[in-house]
Amino acid sequence: MKKMKRLVAVLLAGIMALAMLTACGGTPSTPSTPVTRDKELEKSVVAWTVELGKGAKLELTEDATLTTISEKCLPGMVKGYDALIANNQTAYNAAMAETKTAFNAAKNGRNVAPVDVLFLNMKVTKETLAAAIQQNAGKFQTILKNAGVKNPAKFGVTVTKQDQYTLVLFMVSE
Repeated sequence: MKKMKRLVAVLLAGIMALAMLTACGGTPSTPSTPVTRDKELEKSVVAWTVELGKGAKLELTEDATLTTISEKCLPGMVKGYDALIANNQTAYNAAMAETKTAFNAAKNGRNVAPVDVLFLNMKVTKETLAAAIQQNAGKFQTILKNAGVKNPAKFGVTVTKQDQYTLVLFMVSE
């Protein structure tokens, strides 16, 4: 069962990564599930990300503008994951279109890479975040490269806990 949950989480993350290469937005419409940011967990994720970056010889700093972009994309991403879980392709496509619109408007021409990390029925800790980043490193490198982010230095992050998952949505730039 544990392996199945992990497989589903990886599969969903892969699907969302592909969608985000052509998407990422979130207009202020009502999501299928209320999107409430977990500000305490966000603070922890920021600290862990800076620490994990140092371990990878990266000087990462939190950027308020990137956090704002992430915040604008979060509702659409939640709608997208909710649609995937419900196996509703139409709702998923609409959510990704919404996300793409909000992302393109918010990034204002900057090279910004949207990187989502899904924790399906799993608690987010420094260890689980590090494991997810390591497990998906190749995918994340591709997202950064496709967005034109060669030397990641700044990031913004939002976190939301939903019924079946916790979503950590990073926006990364140089």
